[in-house]
Amino acid sequence: MSTDTTTPTRPAPIEDTNAGWLAMLEEWAEDLWHRFRRQRASDDWPPDWLLPAAGVAGVLLVALLLFGLVMPLLRWIGRFAVDAIDGGVDWLRDWSLTHVVLDPVRAYLTAHSAGLPIDAETLWWTWCAAGVGLFALAFLARAVAARLGWILFGAATVAMVWATTTGPARTTTAGIAALWWIVLSLFALRRPWTQQRVTVHLPELPWLARMVQRRE
Repeated sequence: MSTDTTTPTRPAPIEDTNAGWLAMLEEWAEDLWHRFRRQRASDDWPPDWLLPAAGVAGVLLVALLLFGLVMPLLRWIGRFAVDAIDGGVDWLRDWSLTHVVLDPVRAYLTAHSAGLPIDAETLWWTWCAAGVGLFALAFLARAVAARLGWILFGAATVAMVWATTTGPARTTTAGIAALWWIVLSLFALRRPWTQQRVTVHLPELPWLARMVQRRE
């Protein structure tokens, strides 16, 4: 019985030539490719420094992404949030948009309160209490009458703002009043979160039951 004494061929070692570094890198890559294809591990590959170097490179890459991308993004979000809160506080402190709506309504009620058994101040506070009550009942109790009353209240408010304001600002003030009413209506006229299930009972059909029994 004969045995095969031939030794496997090995790739030629990289020769130390005076070629450029690109040629040396190409020869080194070709030698590495031949080693991987033959599934033979080289004695000097992978080197001992490769795993620590890869770990250090990964840490540096994560640090670069963190301080180069994440931190500027977080700083921008922080500045945007601070500016938004500051602007919101100034807006709430000023209340200019509310005066655009409330002042014309109060002026309209004051001008049209003559001949009533109550004064303009009482009429104004009655109107405000009616709006707050309708909104609360529509939002909390979801009463149909309260929702219809809230719709009429908003339409009347916009009409009073339109009638009281004169000049080019009439359309603007009426639009702001309508905007206020639409925003509040998102809460007052909201639908319930839970969907109501309706159960329908079908009438009994005796003749259909008899037909089924006959077939059985």
